Amino acid sequence: MEAKAISDGITLRSESGSKGTFGYFVMKKDASVPVHKHVNEQYSFILKGSVRALIGDTTMIIKAGQAVIIPPNLPHSFTSLEEGTIDLDFFAPRREDWINGTADYFKKK
Repeated sequence: MEAKAISDGITLRSESGSKGTFGYFVMKKDASVPVHKHVNEQYSFILKGSVRALIGDTTMIIKAGQAVIIPPNLPHSFTSLEEGTIDLDFFAPRREDWINGTADYFKKK
């Protein structure tokens, strides 16, 4: 999987099968995934470092070795609290917006 810079301080490697998508994010300290939502259920597992996550109305710190499941269509965001944070995500169903290039939540408005 080729790493793609998707914003300042965040790279993404992703791969999709017929039913799901993996996303492997590497984040610099203070890099953010802006508030967004999608039709996919999301399983986020922090492998290294930590993030501050806003999931719906709840703010939490997720550290290496911890995971969170985000229901479909629930607004959420992540901010890396450490240099080199690694977040491995799984989405079901697969991320059609990543596959067809229509995901726009990283684009500046």
